[in-house]
Amino acid sequence: MIYPTAASKQITITFKDTLKANTTYTLNFGQSIQDNNEGNALNQYKYVFSTGAYIDSLFLEGRISDAFEQKPDNFVSVMLYENNATFNDSTIYKERPYYVTNTLDSARTFRLENLKAGSYFLVALKDKNNNLQFDPKTEKIAFYPTPITLPDPAIYELELFRETPAFKTLRSAQASGNQIVI
Repeated sequence: MIYPTAASKQITITFKDTLKANTTYTLNFGQSIQDNNEGNALNQYKYVFSTGAYIDSLFLEGRISDAFEQKPDNFVSVMLYENNATFNDSTIYKERPYYVTNTLDSARTFRLENLKAGSYFLVALKDKNNNLQFDPKTEKIAFYPTPITLPDPAIYELELFRETPAFKTLRSAQASGNQIVI
C-alpha cells in the first residue's frame, strides 16, 4: 500500500507480503511523483533496494515487433519467468512473472534491469486488462523459444501475435433443402 494518495512531501510504502531474502526489488513510480508547486513530473523514477548484501545489476535488452502490423502496440509488458521445476506452458495464464518492464509509448525497445543471474523464460504481452496474465481471446503475445541464461549480452527480438482460436461448430442447422447454417 502506498500512502498518501494526495499531495504530500513524503511517501510511505507498506508491503502486504514478506519480502524474499537476498532479493533486489525495484519500485517504478512512472510519472506519479510531481513537484508540489508546478506539477512537473519526476519522469520514470524508480527506487531500487535489496534484502541482501548487494543489489543485482544484470540487465536484458531487446526489441519488439508485430507479426501483422508495421508498428507494434504501445505499452507492451515484457516479463521474465524463472526457469524452474514449476514452470510449464500454462504458467503465463496463472502466475505473475518474476521481473516486469514495459515499452513506453510506441518504443520498440525494452530493458529489464537489476536482474539476478539465472535461467529465465522471456515473454511479451499486450496486457489489455493489466493483470500480467495472458488472455488468449483479447491479448497479443510473444515469447523467446528457449530459456535465457543471464548474464548474456545478446539483444533479443520478440514478435507479437494474436492466437487464432481453433474453429469448432457449436450447432448447425439446415436452413433449406440445399443450405446449411453453421
